[in-house]
Amino acid sequence: MDSITSALGRAFGVRSGFATAFFAALMIVAPEPSRGEIGSEETRIDSLPPQSDIHEIPDGDFPFNLRKIADKLESPWSIGFLPDGRILVTERPGRLRMIEGDELLPLRIAGVPTVLSGSHSGLLDVVVDPEFQKNHRLFLSYMHGTPDAATIRISSAVLDGMTLVDKQVIFESRPAAKGLDQIGGRLAFGPDGALYLTIGDRFQKERAQNLLDHGGKIIRINTDGSIPADNPFVGRSDVLPEIYSYGHRNPQGLIGNVGDGQLWSIEQGPKGGDELNLVTGGSNYGWPLVTYGVNYDGSIISDKTTAPGMVDPIYVWVPSVATASLVSYYGNVMPDDWRGDFLIGSLVGESLIRLRMDSGKVVKEERYLHHAIGRIRDVSVSPDGYIYLLTDSSEASVYRIEPLTDQIAKAKPQ
Repeated sequence: MDSITSALGRAFGVRSGFATAFFAALMIVAPEPSRGEIGSEETRIDSLPPQSDIHEIPDGDFPFNLRKIADKLESPWSIGFLPDGRILVTERPGRLRMIEGDELLPLRIAGVPTVLSGSHSGLLDVVVDPEFQKNHRLFLSYMHGTPDAATIRISSAVLDGMTLVDKQVIFESRPAAKGLDQIGGRLAFGPDGALYLTIGDRFQKERAQNLLDHGGKIIRINTDGSIPADNPFVGRSDVLPEIYSYGHRNPQGLIGNVGDGQLWSIEQGPKGGDELNLVTGGSNYGWPLVTYGVNYDGSIISDKTTAPGMVDPIYVWVPSVATASLVSYYGNVMPDDWRGDFLIGSLVGESLIRLRMDSGKVVKEERYLHHAIGRIRDVSVSPDGYIYLLTDSSEASVYRIEPLTDQIAKAKPQ
């Protein structure tokens, strides 16, 4: 703890005694109520960074059709695509489902690890190994343990028909913590081929700045669970070696396939302050020492939105929209000007958000499908360039966005 409080003191230019007192005060604060993924119409009292134009696109000006391809899914969380066109969908109660030929198969995939389910917890993300055609390997993130001592795990498994075999736990967060909310859970392969996982702070703010705690971090491992030798904190006894970046609240989206060699994330703020971040190794993203959000009761978390030694977000949402996923578009189905843009699911905003990107900056925000299908948990792009949307409810659906005209579409699913 001494090394952490000293770092806080250096960041704010104050004596270590003040930093120690500040950190101790954070440690004794009880966890907030379970208010994760809830938006707000409140704004921060201080000025915001320059925002791009926000355009609400009427449904009549969106020349695409929403085709429902599956429904009656129970609290689904993630979509993954197999090379042969089949689609995987996770359900938080602990089920892995298969969509084949636009039909949800009644048979569930067997061999899924036992998960701790409830509130935000359960079976979360699924990603397909880039070498799947050779090794048939998948990676799953999920909650494990008990409500009083829960961790987040990554397991690798081989898909053999409709059964997972050769299962191995390759990562487990520590320490175990009480609560089932604000857990992160998004997996992604980085441009370097390493596997990354987002971990939320579980409504315990102090965890995000504690480098001997995985809470509030993005971690980086090899696909066999080993630690990459070039991880930023390897060799230090005062930092967990899996940690890649820290100072996060509840990162819900992560991508490393945007073509720029970078890793990007989105995270939910509290009452205001959702963020888009460009993630770099060893960096501190500030939570809870800097934020554009406030507590759910309106009280101030921090009077700072920026500080020396901490990385500012690329883009901020105030009020919150409850960002829930992040993907970059590089397909040939949508119009050419969609290429390179970011697509985000919104839970509270119940819309598809498109961030128009130019040289790593957001130049325009467009919002589609306002309240048309409800809360959007995941946005994914299939290998053939179609955008898929996964809603968030006890009876949720999977939708595919299809252009209405052949002039726009350059490819169609067979």
